[in-house]
Amino acid sequence: MDPLDSYRRYERAWNEPENAADLLAPAWAEDGVYADDEVPDGLVGRAALVSFIVTSHATMPGFRVWGTSTPRMLAGRMAVTWEAIGGNPPISSGGTDVIEFDADGRITRVTDVLDLE
Repeated sequence: MDPLDSYRRYERAWNEPENAADLLAPAWAEDGVYADDEVPDGLVGRAALVSFIVTSHATMPGFRVWGTSTPRMLAGRMAVTWEAIGGNPPISSGGTDVIEFDADGRITRVTDVLDLE
């Protein structure tokens, strides 16, 4: 799979929690790691990420996330900025994802650096 296709499936998974497992199946390495400031030790595996996505939607009604920059490949890694909104009242957030891929184009690691204020 092309890394850009994997990224697009990953981004869609955040906006389609009911389809997240199917979207991530070909795009996320079995032992892929997601880490951000809220889970600094990381979540390992597809099931853990899907659970995190579903929980995010449950705790923040109307949650949506979208890329705010064109994904760029830098030294075999992808960088993309994003914004999100969700909750009642709505809370917005943003950050930068640094995404690593295996030889087959599957995501092996997302380091999500949140914009903290």
